[in-house]
Amino acid sequence: MNSIFNQLLNVKGTVVETARIVDSPLRPAPVLEIRVRPRKGMLRCSRCGRCRRGYDQGGGVRRWRHQDFGCWRVELVAMMPRVDCPGCGVVVAQVPWAEPGSRFTRDFETECAWLMTVANQKTVSGFLHIAWRTAGDIARRVADRLRASMPSPFDGLTAIGVDETSYRKGHTYITVVVDHERHRVIWAHDGYGKDVFDLFFKALTPEQRASIRVVTGDGARWIDSCVNEWCPNARRVLDGFHIVSWMTDALDRVRKRLWNQARHECDEEAAKRMRGVKYAVLKNPDDLTGRQSEAFDALRNTDPKGQLYRTWQLKELLRTLLKHPLDQARGELNHWVFWASHSRIPEIVELARKIRRRRPDILRTIELGYSNARLEAFNNRIKVTIRMAYGFHHVTNLIALVMLRCGGLDIQLPAPAT
Repeated sequence: MNSIFNQLLNVKGTVVETARIVDSPLRPAPVLEIRVRPRKGMLRCSRCGRCRRGYDQGGGVRRWRHQDFGCWRVELVAMMPRVDCPGCGVVVAQVPWAEPGSRFTRDFETECAWLMTVANQKTVSGFLHIAWRTAGDIARRVADRLRASMPSPFDGLTAIGVDETSYRKGHTYITVVVDHERHRVIWAHDGYGKDVFDLFFKALTPEQRASIRVVTGDGARWIDSCVNEWCPNARRVLDGFHIVSWMTDALDRVRKRLWNQARHECDEEAAKRMRGVKYAVLKNPDDLTGRQSEAFDALRNTDPKGQLYRTWQLKELLRTLLKHPLDQARGELNHWVFWASHSRIPEIVELARKIRRRRPDILRTIELGYSNARLEAFNNRIKVTIRMAYGFHHVTNLIALVMLRCGGLDIQLPAPAT
């Protein structure tokens, strides 16, 4: 009987002593209690992992939750001797079925972490009968264990992307770094800004920082300052989506200004036209609906000086030149800057100064063809992760789950040990 239970537990170096069903009024349901012990041999320190001499038999027994056997909840029970380690002191000995400090076996933690990557909070908590906060701690331990068994994700970096995404109300963000070549998240940290991005570069060796050739991101200045400080040889690339978003934001500000001006002048027809083209001017011409196309046809006569129509033309020119070859785009960008600077539209003149300042980065974006589209896709997966979890008590648990789902960690369900 003990040999059968030994195979069912699927843990090497473990001896099953007894197995019994415990039905206590203090428990909500009966539990299959299996008393185990490590095989004979030198004990190991639970902190450094080295073989050490035993100190005493410890203070009693401890329990670990294991995978359920059918409808029965399983708990492993074992004595916990202590060892005398010269470097760590007197500490509890290491056991082969669980990580130090954990009250769950490795197979249970692996199963829980795998379920968290494919199911929501209610499913995981209900199926395994654990609290969501406990599941978050398990995900963090499994992610750390998998990262320790894999090569460093920072080796061989050539092109990275950085962006921040919110995970809670109140402008709380996490900064995410993506490897463009291997298509995975390699680093994430709570917060955003230069101080947080500096932590990423401090985690890299000088050789790893020197291998980075391309850094993509939006136009945030803290990204520029970090890249110039830590990777002076890397080429800074702006994302085409963010470049166009600068123009669409300016276009919407122009429309709002003209709409408010028409309302103050009691020009109801002009105000109605401004309101009718709210979404038409922001969308691509090929994506307009029938009603939006009708409103767009009257765009030329929407305001007396044609400011909104000229702004829309500048938006379309900027959007299309990003798809042209470098030589053609360079001339069109110079023409765009000249036209925008002399447009006499305050919002566009201000944007023209920004485009002129970032012109080398924009041309570099066209030349290299990199974008933050992959990072934006990962941000969507992170948003889905947050919604599935209904919030986390600790952001480190959220980051661990993000790494399990997007970090390329090879997490698999437990298999029989051979």
